[in-house]
Amino acid sequence: MYKRAGLKGEGLLFLFTDSQVVDERMLVYVNDLLASGEIPDLFAQEDRDEIVNGMRGETKLLGLVDTPENCWATFINKVKANLHVAFTASPVGEAFRVRSQRFLATINSTVIDWFQPWPEVSLLSVARKLLDDVELESEAVRNTVVEFMPFSFAAVNKASKAFFEAERRYNYTTPKTFLELIKLYKNVLNGKCKQTQEAIDRLENGLHKLHKTHSEVDVLVENARAMAIEVEQKVANANVFAEQVGVEKEKVNAENESAKVEADKCAVIAREVSEKQAGCERDLAAAEPLVAQAEAALDTLNKKDLGEAKSLKKPPPGAPQQCSTACCVLRRGCACICTSARP
Repeated sequence: MYKRAGLKGEGLLFLFTDSQVVDERMLVYVNDLLASGEIPDLFAQEDRDEIVNGMRGETKLLGLVDTPENCWATFINKVKANLHVAFTASPVGEAFRVRSQRFLATINSTVIDWFQPWPEVSLLSVARKLLDDVELESEAVRNTVVEFMPFSFAAVNKASKAFFEAERRYNYTTPKTFLELIKLYKNVLNGKCKQTQEAIDRLENGLHKLHKTHSEVDVLVENARAMAIEVEQKVANANVFAEQVGVEKEKVNAENESAKVEADKCAVIAREVSEKQAGCERDLAAAEPLVAQAEAALDTLNKKDLGEAKSLKKPPPGAPQQCSTACCVLRRGCACICTSARP
C-alpha cells in the first residue's frame, strides 16, 4: 500500500472498521499512520534503500539534494497526498471512548463525519431496493412490507427514547440495525416459505398416495367380487358333489352290509370245510396203513394168481369194493371194473 501510493503515485483508500480490531495493538499503527503518515520500522533496511533509490529522480525535480533523508521525506509526502484512511467506529459502548483517549490521532488528525439517523424516505428507498428480489404474492403486498420496514424502525426509535426517559439507559438503533432488520425478515420469510413448500409437497404426496390406494382398493374390490362369484360356484359344485358322495356312501354302506353277510356265510363254509378237511385227514390217516397193506399184498401177486382170478366166474365178497378203492386212489374211473366184476 505504501509503495503503490508513494512510488507509483496511485490514489488509495484504506478502510478500517472497529469490528476488524482483533488486538488493541493494531490501533498503534493506525495512530502513527494518522499522526505522521509514517509507521516506524515498517520496512526493512534493504526495502528502505530500494525506496530511496526510486525517489532520487523526483527529489532532484523538487530542487532538493538526493540525500537519503530528503528522498525518504519525499516518499512520505507522496504517501500523505495519495493515501487516505477511513476509520469507522460505532459510538455504542465504552470501546469508542477508551480508544479515543488512548489513540489521540483518531480524533485530532481526522475529520469526523457523524452519521445522523436516516430519514424515512431513505429508509423506504433502501427497503425497496433490498426487497426487490424477494418473491411476494403481489405488488400490493410488496408495497405493504416495504412501508412497514421504516415504520417499525421509527417505532423502535420512539420506544428507545421512552426507555431512556424511564430507565436512563440507551438503546441504540443504527442504519446497520435497519439492514439487519431487513435481513432478518428475508431469512424468516425464506424459512417459512421452505416450511410451507415442504408441507405442500408432503400434502401432495399424501394425496397422491391416497388416490393410488383408492384405485388399488377399487381393483381389490372388483377382484373380491369376482372371487366371491367363483367361491359361490365352487360351493354349489361342492354341495352337489357332497350329495353324490352321500349317495355313493349309502351304496357303499349297503354293499358293506351285504359283504358282511357274505363274509359270515363264507366263515360258516370255511368252518365246515375245515371240519370236513379234518375228517378227511383222519380218514386218510386211517386208510394209509390199509393202502400200505394193499401195496404189500400187490407185491406178492404173480401170473398164477392173475390166471386164477380170471377163472373165477364170480368175484369173492369184498373184491368189487377193493377195486373201486384202488381206482379212487389211482384217480381212475372204476365203473367198468365194478360192472365187469358183477355176476
